[in-house]
Amino acid sequence: MLKLSLIFLAFIALFVLLLRAAVIFMGKITGKYVGEKHKAAETIINTGKPPINWTRNSAKKMAELGEDARGPRAVKIEEKARNTCLKRLKGLIKYFKTSPLCQDEETRKILLDELSKARRVWQKKDWGEMIISKYSPPSLQT
Repeated sequence: MLKLSLIFLAFIALFVLLLRAAVIFMGKITGKYVGEKHKAAETIINTGKPPINWTRNSAKKMAELGEDARGPRAVKIEEKARNTCLKRLKGLIKYFKTSPLCQDEETRKILLDELSKARRVWQKKDWGEMIISKYSPPSLQT
């Protein structure tokens, strides 16, 4: 009976340790996810451009084209970058509409207005320029 009790106690201890490790792991993953969303929003609002990690692959492909930066392949790359970034921006806007991590409703409204403004600019802008050009704040863009 003592042996069975010790096995049961060891099982409970192992279960608690595994549960604790899972909670810590999930906390780190969630923190990274939330941090990336907030950092992306900050970059978009401050620069008017998509975060570098959103356009890195497209920029590399455009750089590989070299002289043929206006050919049909470049147009496809630009269109794919535009669609991908607009889709991610839409997800970002959806996230901030319901996020409990905004300071207050006024802050949420300002944040959503700025992100929506960036979306309108991105829909009209030349993406070859958007992918490669240096960053400028949205206030300088028309």
